Amino acid sequence: GECSAKGGSASGNCAAGFGVCCIFQVSATSSNIRENCTYITNPSYPSNYVPTSIPTTVTYTINKSQNDVCRIRLDYDQFVLDGPTATSTANVATSGQCATDRLTMTTTDRTNTPATGAAATYGQYPYICGTNTGYHSYLDLSCTSTDSATLSFVIGSTTSNQWNIKVTQYSCNDDYVSCQQGCFQYHTGITGTIQSYNFVGSQQLAGQNYKNCIRQEEGYCCIQYSVISYNIGGGGANAITICTIGGIGGANRCTGASLCSMDMIIIPGAGQTPTGNPGTTGENYERFCGLNLNALGFPAVNSPIISCECPFELDHITGIEALNGIGFTSLVPDPLMVAPLPSVPQGFQLSYSQIAGSC
Repeated sequence: GECSAKGGSASGNCAAGFGVCCIFQVSATSSNIRENCTYITNPSYPSNYVPTSIPTTVTYTINKSQNDVCRIRLDYDQFVLDGPTATSTANVATSGQCATDRLTMTTTDRTNTPATGAAATYGQYPYICGTNTGYHSYLDLSCTSTDSATLSFVIGSTTSNQWNIKVTQYSCNDDYVSCQQGCFQYHTGITGTIQSYNFVGSQQLAGQNYKNCIRQEEGYCCIQYSVISYNIGGGGANAITICTIGGIGGANRCTGASLCSMDMIIIPGAGQTPTGNPGTTGENYERFCGLNLNALGFPAVNSPIISCECPFELDHITGIEALNGIGFTSLVPDPLMVAPLPSVPQGFQLSYSQIAGSC
């Protein structure tokens, strides 16, 4: 039939029972994908991939299934790689790097790949590693029909090499597509959850510089973020002495560009209320780091943050070469600290809820 002629396999009923679902799957390195809703799996899937030599790179090229495609969504139905470099005094320079295994992504017009090591660099899309099952990512394509995307798995060990990724291609005319470019994650719905990559692996990744976008639903003008779990780290290279749960070294907050200079989340228009932070002298911050998420930055308690700035966005940025926000001069708690700063920043897990109103 038509499905098998295209290289797919029939599975189940589609179109209200009038047809069959056609499933496409590739696993071999250098595979080319041309059909929408194709699954990319590791070689020898569902078993663990054991390369014959390491390091090795497995690549996949995603070509447009039709000319008007402008977004590619990657759904990580399974994603388990080795985690990042552990946080310790021995790994000051590379803590959090995806040094052993990593997935990198490029497109025809976004070709900068993030690098690891002592001379690490950001890419136009971040690398990811660790456990990211259930996450997703979006890649942007231009209107040129020959644009493509490339996924590269750099594998440096024989363990924890499993992936099953659904590739969905969207037309720019599709209602589900974000109206702005640059949304590495795109969330829909009045409520939902946003978390940093490898959150379940309990360590934040270095080299992150991407945007979470939340579609503004009709009749909703603001958005509220509430903490489920939050530990971004101190925020700067000497953060253990300037930004802690209690605030020392002259600092009284874990917000703002001067203190959250390396590891942070950014929430444009953030405040305690839709109109900002009442009772202050105009201090409103958009950068947040530390151990608690609070619009004022200094109370050692998590408190919901509201933003009425559209479009709804939340950026996640971490140090290029290392997680520089934990102050590695010593892992011994500073005697001036109200509470010792944990040695491993996990990242964040936030729930969001859009707030109805007349915009």
